[in-house]
Amino acid sequence: MERICENEKCYGCGACYVICPKNAISMKEDVVTGHFRPIINESKCINCGLCVKHCPANHTYKFVDNMVTYAAYRTEPDKQIGSSSGGVAAALYELAISKEWSIIGTVIDSDFRVKMQLSNDKQAIESFKGSKYVQAYTIEALTELKRTLKEDKNVLFIGTPCECEAARSVANGNEEKLLTVDLICHGVPSNKILNDYIKWIEKKKKTKIKQVSFRSSWGEEMILKDESKDVWHRRMFWDPYLEAFNAGITINSSCFTCPFACEKRCSDITIGDFWGIGSESPFHKPNRKVSVIGVNSKRGFDFLNECKSLVLEKRNWSEAVAGNSQLRAPLPKSSQYDLFWEKYYKYGIDAAFKATVYKKVCKRYYKEYPIILLKSIIKKCIYWDRKIQ
Repeated sequence: MERICENEKCYGCGACYVICPKNAISMKEDVVTGHFRPIINESKCINCGLCVKHCPANHTYKFVDNMVTYAAYRTEPDKQIGSSSGGVAAALYELAISKEWSIIGTVIDSDFRVKMQLSNDKQAIESFKGSKYVQAYTIEALTELKRTLKEDKNVLFIGTPCECEAARSVANGNEEKLLTVDLICHGVPSNKILNDYIKWIEKKKKTKIKQVSFRSSWGEEMILKDESKDVWHRRMFWDPYLEAFNAGITINSSCFTCPFACEKRCSDITIGDFWGIGSESPFHKPNRKVSVIGVNSKRGFDFLNECKSLVLEKRNWSEAVAGNSQLRAPLPKSSQYDLFWEKYYKYGIDAAFKATVYKKVCKRYYKEYPIILLKSIIKKCIYWDRKIQ
């Protein structure tokens, strides 16, 4: 077997690894970008062609039109804490656990390795919360998914669209027991880039990072903590990792031609931030974030109808599409893409950042941060002045 799919179209999803009957495939990091790629052991390969057949990059996708769209958030505000947006994923996980289903989500461990994980425990939902702007290692989760479905058990799978397609491929005839929920995806940097970035910050700040977060109540923010405090807290356009991610510099090459970045969907349910809500018709915003839910199948509709822990308001899918570019087209490749990877491969992440995004984010940070800090101080002074009076 010479190749499974074109290298530039490989999602690194691991479906080929899981489906191989001879364990002839391993997942390795790309030597330049660090994104996962399958490597075939020719001495074990029997040329059965199952990896090619089950590779999501080779599929003809079953796109469907949106059935119904909702703006959604948790009925109980406290339960929305820790979620990236309206808390929809956590609510769906809770429902699945109550129905004695298995659940699959994405976690980040103490070594900052991002991976998908199958669980039957409600406690796992906390670790599934929050965005992880990193390509996840899927092998263990997809292997357990395959086994669980064969045991005639139901599974709720929440992941990127290509991960959902991998899950459906691995299901291999047991799809009726699998409910897939795709996240509106911007693309995925590699775990190698994340770890090198964290080491870069550790060197700058002379401390050991213990915790990373990509989102806050404000929105997209990079927050790195040591044992006791925040050592790095930068908003989206102030941080080199987030800037390179959003600019289309560090994401997987397949993300630039992503077939799932379109209005029609493949999964039972689609969820994400409801950017631009209120643009088509008035919307009374709660004092917290709101998610979009796109229902794409009857099974998805019936499952969501059982979820009583969400406030649901019907909206138009066109409103969600207008507010989210990833429902219209893939993120374009940055003009700095080749320069970044050339510098990164030769000299490391410090040189790659400095050759591309570093000056830009620093300029924004030093211009905007003092203004925001001053406004914050003024607000606190007004608050305490009123309290004293």
